[in-house]
Amino acid sequence: MATRRWPIAVWMLGVCVLVAGVAWAQPVAPEEPNRVVLTWQKFQEVLKEREQAGEPKITLPWEEVEDLLGVAVEGMEGPELSVTWQQFRALLEWSMAQKEPPKVELPAEFVVSSAEYEGVLRDEGGVFELGLSINVLREEGWKRIPVLPRTVAIQSAELPEGCYLNPGANGYEILTNGTGVIAVKLAFAVSVGEQAGAYNLNFDTVRASTSTMRLTVPEKDVKITVAGAQAVLPIETSAQETVVGASLPSGAPVRVTWERALKEVEKAPTRLYAVTNTLVAVGEGSLTCRERIELSILHTGIRSVSLSVPADVGVLEVSGAAVQDWRVADRALDVRFAHEVLGQTSVNVVYEYTGAGAEGVVAVPVVRVPEAAREKGYLGVVAMANVEIAAGEHAGATAIDVRELPPEILNMTSQPLLLAFRYLGKAPQIALGVKKHEDVHVLLTIADSAVMTVMQTADGRRITKIVYNIRNNRNQFLRVMLPKGEPEVWTATVAGKSVRPAVDAEGRVLIPLVRSAGAAELAAFPVEVIYVEKQSRLGDSGTMRIDLPQADVPLTHMMVHLYLPAEGSYKKGILAGTDFEGPLHWVEKFTAMRSVPSPRPDQVQPDVQAQELQQQFRQRMDDAARVKGVTPIHVDLPVRGKLFRFEKILVLDEPLWIGFRYSGWEED
Repeated sequence: MATRRWPIAVWMLGVCVLVAGVAWAQPVAPEEPNRVVLTWQKFQEVLKEREQAGEPKITLPWEEVEDLLGVAVEGMEGPELSVTWQQFRALLEWSMAQKEPPKVELPAEFVVSSAEYEGVLRDEGGVFELGLSINVLREEGWKRIPVLPRTVAIQSAELPEGCYLNPGANGYEILTNGTGVIAVKLAFAVSVGEQAGAYNLNFDTVRASTSTMRLTVPEKDVKITVAGAQAVLPIETSAQETVVGASLPSGAPVRVTWERALKEVEKAPTRLYAVTNTLVAVGEGSLTCRERIELSILHTGIRSVSLSVPADVGVLEVSGAAVQDWRVADRALDVRFAHEVLGQTSVNVVYEYTGAGAEGVVAVPVVRVPEAAREKGYLGVVAMANVEIAAGEHAGATAIDVRELPPEILNMTSQPLLLAFRYLGKAPQIALGVKKHEDVHVLLTIADSAVMTVMQTADGRRITKIVYNIRNNRNQFLRVMLPKGEPEVWTATVAGKSVRPAVDAEGRVLIPLVRSAGAAELAAFPVEVIYVEKQSRLGDSGTMRIDLPQADVPLTHMMVHLYLPAEGSYKKGILAGTDFEGPLHWVEKFTAMRSVPSPRPDQVQPDVQAQELQQQFRQRMDDAARVKGVTPIHVDLPVRGKLFRFEKILVLDEPLWIGFRYSGWEED
């Protein structure tokens, strides 16, 4: 048990205790005849007993008061201080609190300030010496300081007195009960592995403020690598050994590899091989070529390559993974790379030959690689216009089947390849015979079907709705010639969206079109037009000709629903023979054409369309009457009239009309 020694005041207290006959006070050693040593707990009990007993005050010499207070006052020799036991206890506790030093938490038990590794590397193993400088901070108890992993073999250890090397469960550690700075030197061996002529070893390093490594291989020209090091610098290379130094991160595992350096071989001159794949597209008056040059660079890398360009050739584009810049001067195309290129690389060149006329014999231009030790190439020809191409004379090249062309050329175009050539070595002389033919206009827009609903009243009014099913490639307008008499166009929609039609100089209504969706097969879209015709009042009987709109595009299937007043009779046409006349045929049921896209004839509901037209007609008449400030007069279209169906297959540029005789039309 720890004891506390007190100055004269405690000695006085001990005297008082002896006088009182306290049996547990322990006498001091013979060399200290006037002092008594008590434990702090016993001393506290004595003070408490004196306070409870109410004994008189205690008198202290001034020197002891100064010692308790920690101050010194001059001229106070001789005076004494008289205090109660309670006051003496408080003064004593305050003095002890002031004199006890504050407790400070240690940030660490120890710090390894430096670790220096020196190793000699041989094929059969590596031997290292480790020097450590350790600052032990904690004073009390034993400390464990890890230094090396258990994967190494300790050969010797130099430790200061009071320090011990212990092979712990997690590795070798230093045990010490002391404090301060200690220096440790350890010698250990590490096993070496070998793979493809390269030797290696590895181990974990100690956590140290600074870690350095010096490695020596007793051979000349050895390449040493320290994985995990921040820097590896050569220190000395002589005829007998190679020495390097390395700086290591704290506590990081280190892997050392070394191998004998290969002697530098003198670089041979660059050797270049080239394979060119060229696609020639023959147009009207020009040739457009796409050429892919595959380069193989051997021995020494290059930073640029020079290509020869034929006369009358304009280079449009040069690209490639390693291409940085290009320039054409004096029929030479200089291609510069972003870095030195060795091995395989490719250059893509797009150029145009302007020396070709509209037709005749044309020499095919080929961009070549003059620096190549060997050059071979393939060439394919396609037509991009209405021209006929024939193979002419070809020197230095061999005509081959287009199926023998490499995939690089086949993937450059979706057009059919007409001619193919292969060449090797010198520049090929390939001539093409080009003959221009007149273009033939092809169909750009077609109407797959047209469904028309016509409603005629006895007073001469007629409303017509027609829906074209259009497939359009490049036409801007659908031109529709409406019947004579200045019909009024009410609405026009294209693909479900309202459009504003126009009128050309010939009086045809121009409806703006959209392009059909799809590439291989164009999709159809609806074009809808509603117009109204006004005629003079008709008699009870007579003849009538209903002219139908005429579109400027071919029409595959024309279907007409004609509503006539129910009270009328319809016997003969304008011409003798049938009840109805005209280019359309009167049918009971429309012909089903499976090749015609929607709407099909069986999907058309004429009564529904007629009801919608009647509502539009009545609304338009009511609006016109209100604008003029009069009461609207309702006029009903003959939705419940007699329905007649007419159709015509394949309508070209021809007038369409329906003629008939009527009787029995009642006047309002």
